[in-house]
Amino acid sequence: MTTRSPMSSARKWRTVRAASTAAVVAALLIPAGAAHAADVVSQGTGRLVETSLLGTNVTDNALALRGARAINSDASGDVTVDQPLDASAIAGLIGVSAGSTNLFGDNGVIQLGAVGQYAQARDDGSSSAFAGAVSAAPSLIGVSTVTPSNVGSPTANQSATFRLGSSSAPVGLSIDIGVLASSAQQAADGTQTGQYVLSDADFAVDGTVVSGVLAIINPALDTLISLANTSGAGLTNPFSSGRVELTLDDLTAAAGVASVNDLPAGTDLLSFVPQAVANKITTQVDSVLDSASALADRLRSNIFTAAAGLALQTAVSTAQATISPVLSGISGTLVTPLSDAVTQLAQMQVNVQSTGSDGSFTQTALRLGLGPSGSLGSVNLANATVGPNAGRLAVPVAGPESLTLAAGLVGIGAAALAGLALRRRARVGAVGV
Repeated sequence: MTTRSPMSSARKWRTVRAASTAAVVAALLIPAGAAHAADVVSQGTGRLVETSLLGTNVTDNALALRGARAINSDASGDVTVDQPLDASAIAGLIGVSAGSTNLFGDNGVIQLGAVGQYAQARDDGSSSAFAGAVSAAPSLIGVSTVTPSNVGSPTANQSATFRLGSSSAPVGLSIDIGVLASSAQQAADGTQTGQYVLSDADFAVDGTVVSGVLAIINPALDTLISLANTSGAGLTNPFSSGRVELTLDDLTAAAGVASVNDLPAGTDLLSFVPQAVANKITTQVDSVLDSASALADRLRSNIFTAAAGLALQTAVSTAQATISPVLSGISGTLVTPLSDAVTQLAQMQVNVQSTGSDGSFTQTALRLGLGPSGSLGSVNLANATVGPNAGRLAVPVAGPESLTLAAGLVGIGAAALAGLALRRRARVGAVGV
């Protein structure tokens, strides 16, 4: 037979009451902030321009230039920001310069038109961002999403125009880009991807390196063309302007790829300009010579025009004698010095992708570096950044007040159950006496 001491049971009951009181106090003291996660559900930033000059990120100092930033912190509704560059932002850009060279504006290195900035942070933990030409928005971010603004006065129907060097310098570059834009996406499962568009680009190259070669070629071509046109050839000198005109296809051909999208991320597009110029000169000179030679053959086949044909063929041979040595040595006389000149002047990296230490992902359509290896400064155009996104994990399942009350009730309930169990044990012991 077992005997239970009343004093022991009373002591246990006091212990239970003390424990329940401590549980309630602990619950009431839970800090409200403990229910909040430090991360956000989703976020994204579309930023048209980011530039550093001699290591200083000058555009970060102007709020209007920081882009369209969407932050979803509590999943209470998708957050969308469509932020065109306003008047104050444009004014700030026009004042940005690298030494004595203005970077933006009507007389600047860079002129932008019909461009925008956009970001969306969604409740499901996904986000997207866009920056660049609004004409690219339908395929990259959706229809009717981006509000356009202009910086400077670019060539008609162009989203970006660049003027680098000059005709009196070793190299001068004029670049018109029809479409320049990028977008970044982070899916709800955390997958990050980026896209960029660079299309309808035209490059005009001059400068003393190019003019030195054309000074030999142009007189020979002009003489030949003039004679050929007396017989109805209808030829023109493709280099009469003193410049070599290139397309984006010319550059990708020099790079050995079918499309700009086949270039590795971060490729310097300007590095292919020298070889593209040499290829273009060779191709267009051969085209003029071949056309004149074909006309000479046709003229010689007719007894009434045979004399004109002989004269034209002699002119073709004379032009070839002058031009062929130039084309044969064009690698040394043009490609190498032009490569050196372009490298010293600027770089134009396309499809630049980077992942931050915080887990964010940024897609940049184009990065323009000024000076050797961008030593004078760099300009990122069309930047789209997404993440880091915590998704639903960043949303508290209940508010702090609810969690505090629930914790208190749990503590009280636990104490009540323990007390009930203790009373039952006491009654059982009493019956067994």
